[in-house]
Order: sequence, then C-alpha cells, then structure tokens
Amino acid sequence: MTDRETRVLTPTIIEPRPSALLPAIREDLAPFIPALRSAAGLIAAAAVAEFTARYAAPALADKARQIISPAPQHTQTILVEEHTTVRRRVTIAS
Repeated sequence: MTDRETRVLTPTIIEPRPSALLPAIREDLAPFIPALRSAAGLIAAAAVAEFTARYAAPALADKARQIISPAPQHTQTILVEEHTTVRRRVTIAS
C-alpha cells in the first residue's frame, strides 16, 4: 500500500485586468446609440402593447360589462305548501 498525498485546494487570487476592448467598442458604437435607444424603446412599447392586448384588455372588458349591465338579481325559491281539505256531508237514509 502506498500513501497517497492528500490534495488540498489552495486559494488563488485573480487580479482583474483592465479591458481595453470595451472602450474601443463604445467608441465604435457611439454613433448608433440614439438608434439603439429608440429601437429598445420601440421593442419595450410593443411588449407592453402585446401584454395589454393579450391579458389586460379582456379583463378590462369584463369589468366594463359588469359595470354597464345591472347585476343579476339573486333569485329565491319559496316553497309554498297548499293543503286542500274537502268536506262532504253524507246523509244516509235509514
């Protein structure tokens, strides 16, 4: 039997490197930023409109119908018992 060495994880400190690529990309895309912002705004508005058309509009329509039409009256069932008594006088000749 051989003794195996126990493996130990040693912490390594990684220093962040300054990214020289990001400022270059920003400079290259600077002329397109107004167009990108307006496109993002348009996409956001379309998403809100789609949500409204799909979910909010039917719910609002149902609420409007409930407000416009009168609420249905609650019906009550009343049980009326009727007893009819028939009395006849029978005379027997004797």
